[in-house]
Amino acid sequence: MYIRQPAVAGSFYPGDPDKLKSMINGFLKDAEADKPEIRGNIYGIISPHAGYVYSGPVAGYGFSYLSHLNIDTYIILAPSHRARFKGASVIPRGIYSTPLGNMDIDSDMGEELVKLEGFGFIPEAHELEHSLEVQVPFVQVVSEGSKIVPVIIGTTDLNLCRHIGESIASAIRKDKNYAVIISTDLSHYHSYNSAIELDNKIIKSIESFDENKLSILLQSGKAEACGEGPLISGMYLCRSMGAKKAVVVKYANSGDTAGSKDRVVGYLSAVFYSNEKE
Repeated sequence: MYIRQPAVAGSFYPGDPDKLKSMINGFLKDAEADKPEIRGNIYGIISPHAGYVYSGPVAGYGFSYLSHLNIDTYIILAPSHRARFKGASVIPRGIYSTPLGNMDIDSDMGEELVKLEGFGFIPEAHELEHSLEVQVPFVQVVSEGSKIVPVIIGTTDLNLCRHIGESIASAIRKDKNYAVIISTDLSHYHSYNSAIELDNKIIKSIESFDENKLSILLQSGKAEACGEGPLISGMYLCRSMGAKKAVVVKYANSGDTAGSKDRVVGYLSAVFYSNEKE
């Protein structure tokens, strides 16, 4: 059996399970007291992936909406920081381990996806990748007993990202409840005010719910996101599942949370949803 062992426990987040759970619950509690109300069906979120002291307060907002849902399987889309490949790498079966315990991988979907064009299982794409790992403890806290499908995306090509989103949508079963988690950070190492200016362009693009516009913006160099592939694929996937709208529920950068304002990294949480009447 494949077991994906923790790679960044003790560095990106606490390795002690009690401290880790307490930290995540603190982020969720703060978000609950401050988050905007969303009425309707929620299909997915965007969540940052830096160390928890930097991005955890922002991640708490997105996950606070998931804590009220009855989700069987979370499809986690994350970028590759180390491995270079075209397409998507899926762990088809096995266990994803964190200090909070083991999460089962949804082999029904994982084994179906890995057979499709553009998909495969590249172990080295997952073994040291933090952008997906840091989402998993949040899932364990908000949705005990659920499963995950870990997907690392190694492309930013618009058509291939659409194919990835479409393929995942085709593997969704009607007898299960799914939610999507899209992992990305925004601009990197600009001054505080410059980062806000750059990141506001991403916010507007995400809220337009148009992956073509987002791709053009990012390719132009006028904005930055290290999870470009997951963003494009995830937007298409959420729309295929029934989402009609996207709203950014929290933005901050590392200058707001735990770092200097000289060279900051941007973070946001967003929700993909449809209105109650739709």
